[in-house]
Amino acid sequence: MVTAERRAREAVELATQAGSSRDLGEIKRDIALAVQATHSPDGFGVQEALAMAVNHVSFAATSDDASLNVQKAAPIFAADSTRVIQRCDLIVLLGKDVEASTTVKEASISVTEIVKLARANVSGDDTNADGPPGSVPSGYGLVQLRKELEAMIAREHPPYVTVDRWYLFNLVRLPNGKWVFDKFGRGGNIEGYK
Repeated sequence: MVTAERRAREAVELATQAGSSRDLGEIKRDIALAVQATHSPDGFGVQEALAMAVNHVSFAATSDDASLNVQKAAPIFAADSTRVIQRCDLIVLLGKDVEASTTVKEASISVTEIVKLARANVSGDDTNADGPPGSVPSGYGLVQLRKELEAMIAREHPPYVTVDRWYLFNLVRLPNGKWVFDKFGRGGNIEGYK
């Protein structure tokens, strides 16, 4: 989530910069970089970072020791993330329009929309026309999604505690499909894992 928010803020900066430019080449460069910050498998854009956060929470919800709180929150978090993903897809499409533009005036139409979408990816948008952006899940941005995750963690009882770094490198998948931590560093000798 931290990476997703950082990349989303980069996209806003770049799109805003493009919106204030009167040079077509500069506009195209800034929008290309904003698109990369939004969607770039190689550069780990907003879309990829958010997808990994959703995968991580969903994975945590399927572990044997997942609390009921995490099990219930994971599908909600995944569903609430879809609007940001949709905005990312729209930014990519509008970026192609900017790339194909032949005039500043033509490009500026798409740039204006990209700026709105990029800002909404950070702080949400007002989908229900009640005033504050991100007040309902259909208008969530990354700020609201982070708060949703923080609230899930705060509801954990006993309180959530991160595992030691050592365990993170000993996660294995058993032949039955279950993921377990090899707490004793036994490698291939865990409950039938080879």
